Amino acid sequence: MELCEVFARCGLDVLLITVANAALAILLKRTLLKKRPKAVTAMCFIAGGLIYAVYHSIAAADALYAFENLSAVAQKALTIGTLTLALCAAADKFTGGGGEATAADVVTKALDGVVESEQAAACAQNIMAAAASLEGDELVREVTVIIGEHGGQCTDALAAMIAQTAAQLTAVSDGAEEGKDN
Repeated sequence: MELCEVFARCGLDVLLITVANAALAILLKRTLLKKRPKAVTAMCFIAGGLIYAVYHSIAAADALYAFENLSAVAQKALTIGTLTLALCAAADKFTGGGGEATAADVVTKALDGVVESEQAAACAQNIMAAAASLEGDELVREVTVIIGEHGGQCTDALAAMIAQTAAQLTAVSDGAEEGKDN
């Protein structure tokens, strides 16, 4: 997917919040949360949602915006969290000398601290394959099973965040493929 497509799909406000959120995630991962990678993954979604809620409340001049529009804020939080993980994965690839970051790399990033690093890539591939054919609660249950099969464990909330990340990445990949066909 090209950068201009990301701008058109998400909006400039979401991308700017994502950049700030990614900077915060990288900083926390290297300092305060060095030994808690699961917390960094959860923080990507939670902080992104909070920053978006505060930003939009100020922009709309409505202090209750986040409470009145909880589903919209939650959706933006998931989008910002997913984009933050994608940006962090791309930064890791760039600084590590590897090529482009793939969707599986983003899920691998989300699996930090959930499964052993040797198992993370295979686990991410399996999760992406499941996301291509499942959705909703079925996908969350399958993600939990896949993580367990790879020797990891996670809370239901973290499994839901990982499942949502995989689902959004699958939807973006499918949209990019459809665009190439036209």
